Amino acid sequence: MLDKWSMRLAKSGLWLFLFGLALGAAIPYFSSPRLALAAHTAAVQSGVALIAFGLLWPHGRLAPRASMLLSNALWLSTYTVVSGLTLAAVFGATRLEPIASGGRVGTPVQEAILTVLVIGGAVGLLAACAGWAILWRGRASE
Repeated sequence: MLDKWSMRLAKSGLWLFLFGLALGAAIPYFSSPRLALAAHTAAVQSGVALIAFGLLWPHGRLAPRASMLLSNALWLSTYTVVSGLTLAAVFGATRLEPIASGGRVGTPVQEAILTVLVIGGAVGLLAACAGWAILWRGRASE
């Protein structure tokens, strides 16, 4: 049976996956279709990863507070990264993805927003995954 945090991860993953599919259908309409493709791919893959985390979560036997903190950090971080990549596709440029943006650079304000979202989300995601791996205790042998 999935607990509250497992369900939150799985549901967040499902919504992110669906967002990624919708984003894929809208790729031609973005300022930068290559950046939109990057955002679409990140959303779909992150959604699947969150669903997998949600299904594995009960097997980790995390303390309740750690479970709450790490699960919220996971889904918020993935949403932050995908938001940054989607905004980059809307702006049509970013220094963070030079190949996908074709070398185009946004305004200083746009670049600052994208850097905070993508880099901040990536750091949060890395920290949450590392915390989960460190605190993982697995099921007691039966």
